[in-house]
Amino acid sequence: MPSVRSADLCWGQHHHVLRYLGAPPESRHEAHIATSYPLPDGCTTAHVRAALTHLVRRHEVLRTVYDLHATPWPRQLVRPPGPPPVVEVATTDDPAAEVRRLTETPFALADEWPLRACLITEGGRLRRLHLVFNHLAFDDVSLDRLGAELDALLAARVAGRPVALPPVADQPVDLAAHEATNSPDAALAHWREQIRALPDDIHAARRDPTDATAHSASFTVPRLLAASRAVAARHGVWPSAVHVAAYAVTLAATTGRRRVASRLYTGQREASALPSVLTCMSHPLLCAIDLADDPPFGEVVRRAARRVREAMEHGHVPFDRVDELVGAESAARGRSVRVATELNFLDNAPRSCRTRRERWVWNAAPTHWACAGSDLYLRVYEWSDGVTLALQARGEVLDRAGTERMLRGHAALLTAHRDPAVDLRVGEAIRLLGLGPDTAPPAPGPDVASPVPAPASPACDALVGAVAEVNGLARVSPNDSYVAAGGRLLRLPRVVAELAALGWVGTERRLAGARPLHEVADTLRPCPPSNSGRPR
Repeated sequence: MPSVRSADLCWGQHHHVLRYLGAPPESRHEAHIATSYPLPDGCTTAHVRAALTHLVRRHEVLRTVYDLHATPWPRQLVRPPGPPPVVEVATTDDPAAEVRRLTETPFALADEWPLRACLITEGGRLRRLHLVFNHLAFDDVSLDRLGAELDALLAARVAGRPVALPPVADQPVDLAAHEATNSPDAALAHWREQIRALPDDIHAARRDPTDATAHSASFTVPRLLAASRAVAARHGVWPSAVHVAAYAVTLAATTGRRRVASRLYTGQREASALPSVLTCMSHPLLCAIDLADDPPFGEVVRRAARRVREAMEHGHVPFDRVDELVGAESAARGRSVRVATELNFLDNAPRSCRTRRERWVWNAAPTHWACAGSDLYLRVYEWSDGVTLALQARGEVLDRAGTERMLRGHAALLTAHRDPAVDLRVGEAIRLLGLGPDTAPPAPGPDVASPVPAPASPACDALVGAVAEVNGLARVSPNDSYVAAGGRLLRLPRVVAELAALGWVGTERRLAGARPLHEVADTLRPCPPSNSGRPR
């Protein structure tokens, strides 16, 4: 199908496409955004279909596909407007199975629009609208704006009156064109210095790759809203920085390390200069905090606020370029500089947490999330009347008891500091609140550098050749990691396609790590050679 317009990916999309491809296909739905959309009284299937068609015509992101094999970089391709595919299923035909299929099937990025819609009817009357979005194309801000427009369109059609939506000033292709004129070099220089000071994998001493479990819990604490805001006001910072500080202390307690690092999810709309564009403009940025001098918690808060401010000032960069710098630092040290611990602060006001008491919930094991490469992921939901802390953890770095200890410790730490007379040092907090051991594990030895020349093998020859061919490299050493050899992360889909053409099956996730290419080659499996996905 011909495209109306095209451009490189927007910078905010780089993280999400790499994370999506880094997970096995059966787990990629973990990154989908699914919602059961409320409908006004009197709404019909015709109203919904007309409203969605209107939105597709209005917003190019809803009819954009992604060519990840394009040369030299993946591209977004805008298709001509038209009615979006909408599935209609009756309540007598097991709608739950259809919703599950739409939610859990991976998006075909090269061909499929990033929106799926399912209309559920009963006796010919519309009962519910279920929507599934591809996170590569949407973030929370975009979804809120799209939802507001859908509300306005449906209300107008039900009432039989016209609706006037504000004009769309810019589209994702316009944002990509704007970013192409900007150099990220100054921001990358900042991140290069930050990465040199990063700790090694803070979970290395306790990591157990044989543990395939995963844990998820939510802890809602109404009084935590007032406590976190009191600490924020006392130090003149945003509440998000207070939670960054508490997370740093609980990470130090859990890992026994006094230099900790995480990735903080940030939105880059204002920095992009085109904040109204409907697309994904959020990605995680590095946030390292040094607690080696045993500072009081007030100082931890100030350091966290400084790191958050620096991240925002230097955050509008292509995510993959920062991750490539981390990979290069790993190669230079001979140890993995792994930062796979994440934090996301979500403002859910004016909605309520719907409880006046503390509420603890063990959620279903996040097995699909655990396949995407993260170690820990803390979501902080701030409601109008409380705070919910939700933690996902891979068993190889944190067990079930440790998951509960981190969440309760995070809440207890902030609750204790609501009193302005309290300012616990890090060591005191760890001991008094029972967060974890106050001892540092031994420093890990080299885990990346290969001590002996790589053995020759057909798989290794194919991998080295594919990396060199796709990235235009004259020489590639099998003792180097993909990034250390000069490979670019956004070209991983083309490398995998080239491997398939040569008769080998591989994954982006293994190549994106810090392991030498010859070790990655040991994980490849032979397959019938195919040109169907060969890079063009």
